[in-house]
Amino acid sequence: MTVFAARRFGVLLVLLLAACSTPPASSPGDVALVARAPLQLDVASIVLDEQYSSPARAPSVEHLHRFSPAGIASAWSRARLVAAGSAGTATLSILDGRVISEELEKKGGLTGLFGDQQDTKLTARLKTRLTVERPGRSGEHGSWSAEVEVNASRTILESASLNDRDAAYAALMQDLATRFDEEMTAEIKRSMGPVLR
Repeated sequence: MTVFAARRFGVLLVLLLAACSTPPASSPGDVALVARAPLQLDVASIVLDEQYSSPARAPSVEHLHRFSPAGIASAWSRARLVAAGSAGTATLSILDGRVISEELEKKGGLTGLFGDQQDTKLTARLKTRLTVERPGRSGEHGSWSAEVEVNASRTILESASLNDRDAAYAALMQDLATRFDEEMTAEIKRSMGPVLR
């Protein structure tokens, strides 16, 4: 083996070992709903009505990620709503579930030249309506509804890596999920007393 070949082999070996020893980038955390008691409704079935359809183009970005506001609402309905009656239907309608990515204007001067500025703002919106319809005990038709809209936003630095940006999106979805759970639960308890068990 020549000196040149030996050096080249040594460089390749160092690069190979470095590649093997580099840990993979950690993936952003999952979005989780806080474990809470289910909401038992006096109905025979729970239905999900996904009225919102992502445009799947900029400035919307929810279609590019594993989690979306609509997905959060769907998971929430499975985790929190329980049909505990013999008649009637509860329908959770997803009316809006967009996430908008907006480029932020950057500052000029020395701050703009040397500072690490925020260059992207993500704004998430989730709007749902829960409607319960069931016959009353004396034959009349009863209807109740609870509607909420929750919003959350997060900004991202221009120096953020792709993994950092994915983590920021996941944190945004976690914030939205927590707010939605709190506000929808409170609204159901406020406006649907007669059909809560």
